[in-house]
Amino acid sequence: MQNADQNPEPNQMNRNIQALPNLRSSLIAALILTISIGLNSCRKNNSLEDESRIDSLFHFYSDNKPGGQLAVSRNGRVIYSKAWGTADLESNTPLTTTTLIEAGSVSKQFTAAAILLLEQQGKLRLSDPAAKYIPELPGYGQPVLIRHLVHHTSGLREWSDIAEFAGSPLALNVPDNQAVLDIICRQRSLNRMPGEEFRYSNSNYILLALIVEKASGMSFADFTKKYIFDPAGMIHTQWRTDPAKVVPNRSQAYEFKNGAFRTLMPGNGIHGPGGLLTTAEDLLKWNDFYSTGTLGGKDVFRKQIAPDTLDNGDPNNYAAGLFVENNVPKPSFHHGGATAGYRAKLICAPSQGISVAWLSNTSMLDTIGINLATEVFKMLGKATDNSPRARKPATGFKPDHENLKSYAGLYKSGQSGRDVDITLTPKGLMLSETLLDPVDEHRFRFYDMSLTFDGQGGLTVVPPSAEAIRYHLVDATATAEPADQYIGTYFSDEVGAPIKVLKKGNELELILVSGALHPLRNHFKDGFLAHEIQSDLVFQRNNEDEIEAFEISTARSLRIRFGKVGQGKSPRLK
Repeated sequence: MQNADQNPEPNQMNRNIQALPNLRSSLIAALILTISIGLNSCRKNNSLEDESRIDSLFHFYSDNKPGGQLAVSRNGRVIYSKAWGTADLESNTPLTTTTLIEAGSVSKQFTAAAILLLEQQGKLRLSDPAAKYIPELPGYGQPVLIRHLVHHTSGLREWSDIAEFAGSPLALNVPDNQAVLDIICRQRSLNRMPGEEFRYSNSNYILLALIVEKASGMSFADFTKKYIFDPAGMIHTQWRTDPAKVVPNRSQAYEFKNGAFRTLMPGNGIHGPGGLLTTAEDLLKWNDFYSTGTLGGKDVFRKQIAPDTLDNGDPNNYAAGLFVENNVPKPSFHHGGATAGYRAKLICAPSQGISVAWLSNTSMLDTIGINLATEVFKMLGKATDNSPRARKPATGFKPDHENLKSYAGLYKSGQSGRDVDITLTPKGLMLSETLLDPVDEHRFRFYDMSLTFDGQGGLTVVPPSAEAIRYHLVDATATAEPADQYIGTYFSDEVGAPIKVLKKGNELELILVSGALHPLRNHFKDGFLAHEIQSDLVFQRNNEDEIEAFEISTARSLRIRFGKVGQGKSPRLK
């Protein structure tokens, strides 16, 4: 797709010149030749300059370490494609531009595209209840629609959180999509009712992959190969449906731990939310395929990039497997990915003519604080196209200043490593020396973030294109509660396993069925944070003021209830 700010291609210029009247053909030919030579020279110089600038970002990759691939296209033409590092440290196999690397959640846009194609084929509708195709799915008082799954507004909990609480190790020993469905169907409650809130959950895309199979009568892998991979020319791309299958030219994945690289491979056949084995160059072909409307025409493209709207009218910037960056003059579509030691990022900016694909077989760059694909995109794009729009004007709402006193204080969350410190000034509430813009008595804006106070010590922060994070107001008197009352074994039918609360010294800790121990930190009455598993625990009391249960929440799975069991009746811990 051509950027109007760039020089036109020579063939377009030929047509323009040939339309001019009263010019001799020799003059036209000479002019065409002069312009074409100048454009080719300019393109070559720009290409060399871009290559040098991009190379400078990847200096940390070396031949004796895991590495990655980066491919970049401009207006549909590949201008950069390189690979660095080693695909397999044991055999010392070099990583090349055709080595297969797993794309993590970048995979979701292919799953969503399959759903859109099936709708175009008349085999389903986005407005269909998911239970039409998956009758095992529990009823929640309101139907979960296919469009809720696509846009992460279903309210379904993250299946992998449940699996970890059930005792699976960090590698998540859950074999396939059907086993994940069993976990999803055990959940008798939702995070929120469908359509109320964006909250990212891989459970949504497990169900979508299963719906593709039910609606098409084909395996998910066969359907996507026939209707997406083959037509797009993605000759290297396939799904990881069988972890034991020998896949030629696949890279091994690694983490960097205790000063050494360690193998960290996915050990299951779960696919749909992830599990795509591909190359950076194949991902560029995909960007070109869908952004030009070749995938099912303009109607499918429109639905693929269309942001969602929540039931309350608030925007949801998650389209069909794509985050939409629309707070800039020229929007872009992007998604990152992480599975085991694999990392990925794919960016498509049709109005700028730029696509960037990055894949890596190591998680070693997680701590550098930047994403390489994003940096390359910023480097190649114009600042005027990618600079955020000006901050929204103030709402003008004036809250009762007296009511704001209860909102001030330090807030903590097990779901986030960052505290939120709210201060009250004569002008209003402030965060990081910036005045919060009130929307009403409870809701405030902080740049593009939404902050909602519940008046009972709770704060919900919603960053742009991210799930909400629940914070709790720190209560200095909380530690006065005796720790012994919380000790015991707690069981959840939804998880299918117990969790023990033990006392170690003056502190409490959790012990999962897997044997993993996680310390608890008390910051508010009956409330604890478990930072190691990014969770919050809130204990519940009965009418006699005795502890009878706790609810544990992660960023993607809220209020999972564990009831306290009697002495001698505890389910046996492994």
